Amino acid sequence: MKIAARGALLVATSLLTVVAPIAGSSAAGSAAPVTDATCVMNGHGVFASAVDPGGVNVPLPDTLAMTGTVSCVDAAGAPLADGTFTRTVTMPATECTGDEHQDTSTTTVNWTGGTASTFRFDRTDVVKVNGTASLVVTGGVTADSARFAGDTVNAIGTSTGVGCGTPAGETALDSTLVLRLTH
Repeated sequence: MKIAARGALLVATSLLTVVAPIAGSSAAGSAAPVTDATCVMNGHGVFASAVDPGGVNVPLPDTLAMTGTVSCVDAAGAPLADGTFTRTVTMPATECTGDEHQDTSTTTVNWTGGTASTFRFDRTDVVKVNGTASLVVTGGVTADSARFAGDTVNAIGTSTGVGCGTPAGETALDSTLVLRLTH
């Protein structure tokens, strides 16, 4: 119960942190951020080492290699861009049930048409229960990217893995992440 209560508080606090910039709220006298795109990333990831093999829920460092698809729409909801992505997530302390707050990653998006962008996820907050997680992500798009260069990234999502509590542990997961790109 302690984890569930702490997780609910983290999610509520994190969602408020993400929703304020998404909603366009700003300090007095400053311009509201302009939404360049909303993107959905659907991916599949494989852990370098199984998470919690044998059902021992101990936070350990790990790496997650992900691949998937991305599709973006403009502020009016019209299709804007699509492609594929690869992502490597560095997790200082992952487990099947618990909180993670220092995950970082770099995502390379290969857009249909042959250009590429790099999304830096500087912080990913994860609340995970038995392999199912809520994700709150902040970061940016690198200045040398073909699309959305210099934009700020605020995202929320979920991931689901199987194998928690089994002898093999959690070895893979599927994830959906919704990103708001603003400047």
